Amino acid sequence: MSEHERKGGIIRRVVTALETAPHGSQELDCMISYALELARGEFDQLMMELLVNEGFSWNVISEIWEGKVAPYTQSLDSGIEGENIAFVMKSERREQWAAVHKSSDGEEYVAWARTEILSRRLAALKGIVAEAGNGSRTAAASEDSDEDAEDAPADPEHLGMVPGVGGSARDAENWTVLF
Repeated sequence: MSEHERKGGIIRRVVTALETAPHGSQELDCMISYALELARGEFDQLMMELLVNEGFSWNVISEIWEGKVAPYTQSLDSGIEGENIAFVMKSERREQWAAVHKSSDGEEYVAWARTEILSRRLAALKGIVAEAGNGSRTAAASEDSDEDAEDAPADPEHLGMVPGVGGSARDAENWTVLF
């Protein structure tokens, strides 16, 4: 398995853990911290890298690192560097929260999770990981592109709200919207 595949697998596991978690935890906080370091190629916490490479579980790693990583999933005040949440809402029907992270290039990343904090962090993580992965490709592509060419407008998938027959999406369920 290549290093790129290994990193991608770890990041996918972190995303899945955030999507399915019932609430925030120190274990999830460690996972987010590590995924961000993988995406950015920065390892401030070298010991965590060694523990992950040696195959220790996230439960063990979070016990060792207790209090040494930000409480990303336990506090709204502990945002991820680069997090830009443009919209948050709660769906009573789905019993989940949705959050939209808007990246620096205008791309939108939607995430659903059981709590507001988890949805915010998940959307931000998706956007930051995607942006970090596209950074090297974007730099190479911009050198080859015509400076006068206009970018096509992005077609983001907006929360999947499609009006039904005989009613609108607003009629289908109760929403709590936060800005």
